[in-house]
Amino acid sequence: MIACPECGEDGDLRRDEADIVCEGCGHRWSSASGVCASCSGTDLVKRPRPLTQFSRGTQLSIVGWVDVDCCVVCDADALDKAVAAGGPLPAGYIPAAREPRVPGAASSDQ
Repeated sequence: MIACPECGEDGDLRRDEADIVCEGCGHRWSSASGVCASCSGTDLVKRPRPLTQFSRGTQLSIVGWVDVDCCVVCDADALDKAVAAGGPLPAGYIPAAREPRVPGAASSDQ
């Protein structure tokens, strides 16, 4: 969940071009901030992640790709596995750089 860095509001936000605007306090910030949502680190790397959908019954097909920012500290396990396998991140993986994680909590999507 994205929250305003000024007032903490997480429900009354809107996108305006490349920025996010908090309707609660009026604060505006870049949606491409380059800061990890979990540790506030700035060492982020882009890694491909497949976009999937069910194409025939239970057959899951890759329909596209998206590059996601991953924190080299918080997402280290997922990055190491993807690099070792020579492939992308898992389809359902949500990077810690985007969604804050509780310290010590393991991601179920890894």
